[in-house]
Amino acid sequence: MKQKKLFAAGLITLLFLGACSKDDTPDNTNNEDKPKDGVFVITGRASAFAGSDVIYTANSLDTGTLITTGTGIEQDGSTFNYSVNNGSLFSFKFGQSAAGSVDIYGLDASKKLVKSSSFQTETMTCFANVGDDILTFKNAWQPEEQFTQWFRINAKTKQIVAQGEINAEALVGNGEKAFFTDVKKVNDKVFASFISVQSGLTFRSAYPDSNYVAIYKYPEMTLEKVVRDGRTGSIGAYWYNATDVDEDGNYYAFGTKLTPDLSGKYSTVTPAGIMKIKSGTTEYDKTFFINLTSASGGQYVWRKNYLGKGYFLLSMCPKAYQYPLMYLAGLLGGGVKFAIVNVNDGSFKWVTGAPAATSIQLTTGDYYYTKLDGTGYVGIYSNENNTQVSAVYKFDGASATATMGLKTDGKAAITTINWLPIAD
Repeated sequence: MKQKKLFAAGLITLLFLGACSKDDTPDNTNNEDKPKDGVFVITGRASAFAGSDVIYTANSLDTGTLITTGTGIEQDGSTFNYSVNNGSLFSFKFGQSAAGSVDIYGLDASKKLVKSSSFQTETMTCFANVGDDILTFKNAWQPEEQFTQWFRINAKTKQIVAQGEINAEALVGNGEKAFFTDVKKVNDKVFASFISVQSGLTFRSAYPDSNYVAIYKYPEMTLEKVVRDGRTGSIGAYWYNATDVDEDGNYYAFGTKLTPDLSGKYSTVTPAGIMKIKSGTTEYDKTFFINLTSASGGQYVWRKNYLGKGYFLLSMCPKAYQYPLMYLAGLLGGGVKFAIVNVNDGSFKWVTGAPAATSIQLTTGDYYYTKLDGTGYVGIYSNENNTQVSAVYKFDGASATATMGLKTDGKAAITTINWLPIAD
């Protein structure tokens, strides 16, 4: 092979292996007031692109140095995803098409992280907390696959308590497959966004300017309806959650426009934008739409983090890509710029105080921490003056500013942030 072909092949391998790492896992943040007793659980690895996951703890995200040398609990690989529910940290190993292990950790009275149990489950490509459950989807991936599997893992019993199948072809009903990207609990229902694709091999679609949300009765997972819209494109992407629920129960969906058409190009017919389903309803509010393409000057949203009080932190790149992984933003996306959008008043502001866009090599993506007070914490790994710096930044929605807080000792890149309380 020529050198360029070798690079492309290696990059594709990196995409498929890294696409399932915890940096870009769907929403599992602890978006609630921090309990009195507990610690921040931070994962890191030796470099932004390789190495085993190691789990650390910290008492603060605002100050201090995280010592990563000779500390922490090492995992047996880097492709892990994490969820905190009912006082336990669930560490999901991505097993490609095979089953993967799930290790469960909790805190003892001295706030030391200890392993409590483990079990096996099918690997997933979309998951989130739904009350006391962790609901996971194993999407129909290959062209010949028709059924997506779902599993309910009860966080109290730490067992799979229910499972079922969804006909991915019948759900979208247009000759393609429904590929779930995000799931949120909305009252007594589950809203699950999906993209319409030919298969998970290319993520291309004949319908790049349509978006879909399946609404299920929970916990039965009985389909009630599919909400469709054509004002923007697909919601989210592979391992990219793009929906959220605010304090009033309003559901927001981000049309990210990251699904290419059948030729591999990205449609410009519709803009990237934010849609809203009001609390207590199951249809889009047609009077609400925020045009992110116009507001940002043509940037694409590669990640969103809800900070509370209507503020969303956006990680934006000048290029579209069907694998919008945050550690590839600098390489493929042209650098990461942060912005704040307020869904209450429609305002859009670029963030000041963050590292330079082209210096950012990795962020914690969907893994962040907020008390829903209008601020939040995201880990950023950047190359500043030929020095690698991994630190947690506090983002303030009202002022659209970022301030550096906890840093590592320079030996690891922070990849996830969670808050873990001491279980009752």
